[in-house]
Amino acid sequence: SPQRGDSGLFDLLVMLIAVAIVMMLGFAYLRPARQRAKQINCVNLQKQIGLSFRLWSLDNGDKMPAQVSTNNGGTMELVSSGLVYPHFLVMSNELGTPAILRCFSDFKSTAAKNFSLLRDSNISYFVVPEADEAIPELWLAGDRNVATNNITLKPGLFTMPANQLMGWTSQLHSNMGNICLADGSVQQYSSVKLQQSATNALRAYQVATT
Repeated sequence: SPQRGDSGLFDLLVMLIAVAIVMMLGFAYLRPARQRAKQINCVNLQKQIGLSFRLWSLDNGDKMPAQVSTNNGGTMELVSSGLVYPHFLVMSNELGTPAILRCFSDFKSTAAKNFSLLRDSNISYFVVPEADEAIPELWLAGDRNVATNNITLKPGLFTMPANQLMGWTSQLHSNMGNICLADGSVQQYSSVKLQQSATNALRAYQVATT
């Protein structure tokens, strides 16, 4: 009968609406979960990078690549170029693969197939040439979506600025980010925590070098 047909159509419409609501709720739940998974993956990548720096330093008098002359396998004379890839390139044995230099959230870079092809465009992280294992508060590396005074930094090396406002952009981790400290540990910071970490790093550096 017409009434039975209308009832069946109404039941189908209700079911479709219910399915749509469930799917919307599911996507809303999965989106932050996927973002969180990418952040955790980035933390793990930076832990591997921090470990690689420490392993390299063990074979080079407890010094980081930027503290060792190129004549001895380091990158000291290359710091002025502003390029970041040479500082990872000298650690190819410790890193194992250039794939760990690209964060899954970084859609502006592509992973290098091998170290001979490695360039800055294949790297999601900056390196701080002043990093020293003896000053664990110093930054060693970190996500490239960092900004000073609301100006996004260029990819590559990062010299710790004095008396500047630090923060994250939304390019990688939704205004969050990760910093690998000179002791090899990796910290996940909001912009507020990033500013505090930068202040602590500068203070520790000034105390150690004066």
